[in-house]
Amino acid sequence: MQKSAEAGGTPLRIITAAAIFDGHDAAIGIFRRIFQSMGCEVIHLGHDRGADEVARAAIQEDAHCVAITSYQGGAVEMFTHTKQILDKSDFGHVCLVGGGGGTILPNEIQQLLDSNIAKIYSPEDGRELGLTGMVSDAIERASKNNLLDPRRFESLKEPITANNHPSVSKLLTLAENANEDIFNEILEKVRSNDGSTCPVVGLTGTGGAGKSSLTDELMLRIQRDNPGTKIALLATDPTRKRTGGALLGDRIRMNSLSDENLFMRSFASRDSGREIADCIGRSIEACKAVGFDLVVVETSGIGQGNDAITEVADLSLYVTTREYGAPSQLEKLEMLDSADIVVLNKFDRPGAEDALAEIRKQFKRNREMWDANNSDLPVVPTIASQFADAGVDQLWQKLCNLLNGEYSQSFSAADPRLGADGLPHRSSPIPPERQGYLAEVSSAIRNYHSRTEEISSKIRLVQQLEAAAEQMKSKKNKT
Repeated sequence: MQKSAEAGGTPLRIITAAAIFDGHDAAIGIFRRIFQSMGCEVIHLGHDRGADEVARAAIQEDAHCVAITSYQGGAVEMFTHTKQILDKSDFGHVCLVGGGGGTILPNEIQQLLDSNIAKIYSPEDGRELGLTGMVSDAIERASKNNLLDPRRFESLKEPITANNHPSVSKLLTLAENANEDIFNEILEKVRSNDGSTCPVVGLTGTGGAGKSSLTDELMLRIQRDNPGTKIALLATDPTRKRTGGALLGDRIRMNSLSDENLFMRSFASRDSGREIADCIGRSIEACKAVGFDLVVVETSGIGQGNDAITEVADLSLYVTTREYGAPSQLEKLEMLDSADIVVLNKFDRPGAEDALAEIRKQFKRNREMWDANNSDLPVVPTIASQFADAGVDQLWQKLCNLLNGEYSQSFSAADPRLGADGLPHRSSPIPPERQGYLAEVSSAIRNYHSRTEEISSKIRLVQQLEAAAEQMKSKKNKT
């Protein structure tokens, strides 16, 4: 395993984003891949991100560096506003770098440097250093930040609450990187709650099943039905063994994080070798101690035999899609035995209803619930990508009932508006049977041109043969 890029004994954490009103995400996509290949843990936000979103991510993730591309002409405002928010939150140490090609003029670059922006890369820098050279320079600048510098934690001497995101972020940095004695000592100083009433909900499932989108939709519904509920989301993504880097990409799916009652922290699995980071247990303890009402833990994608989420969560949700293979593959899934709720996401895809029936049958076999009605089973079809999906409403209602019944909570959930068949309504601008319509049109046109070319070639050959015959006949008559 290649050694990851480090500062003060911790892997470098880099926020990457393209500025607001900027749809040019190709450049930042390239840079975040290079950062990752050089051993950095990259929290990627994608494109069209405002200064408040970027700064919030840098604070909650306790990043060493923020890298922004800005090609929309508003670089001065974007960088300076981000810097102001970070300074106000006592995170002025975060290294802020970026670029925008020729759209950032030389006088604007100087203005930004005068505003304590660490580096704005110009076209000349690109020609001289190249892409990897600019990334190496940014890493060198970011490496000057030591997240474990004892001076950073001098403010953690009295109880803090869940709304104090900068302090919670520092506490989670200790949970992830500090030794047990230091962490426990500071934890007791900042503890404001015994955490006994804070349940932990875990989400796990295969890669690409839509866990992050589903988590986002769940948090939106919790806030809709229970305003003011303080939720901490702890998400793990895998570390690449070859480079030591990691893409922590769950935050890009989160549209609910603008709510001040929501806090998110991304972790790399590092040396855990599992779908959850080794620090998740201590991080949960920290979130409970500062007074969060609910902790949600999301794992990286898992295989058939993984169930580590059950070790840290009070309630666990297993998320899958139609693409699990043959029905016999369901018999191999450990989480079908362990999960409190099974979620079949992307229910709008062809074959999803058959998959729902197969999962329900296997669930009954595993739990020996032979006489149970399908509607009573904790197997829920959802379409997390669909606006106001009734399936996610139903999932939240079932989860709410479990939290209230088994963990003495007082959450409320609105009734889902399911169809007459008890399933969520599947709406799409293009009906499933017509989703391949344009492909069919283009295929028909290509086939038409291909057939026309074939016929014209045969006609041309016939004409050539007829002309040759006439020529031979003409020469024969002359002789």
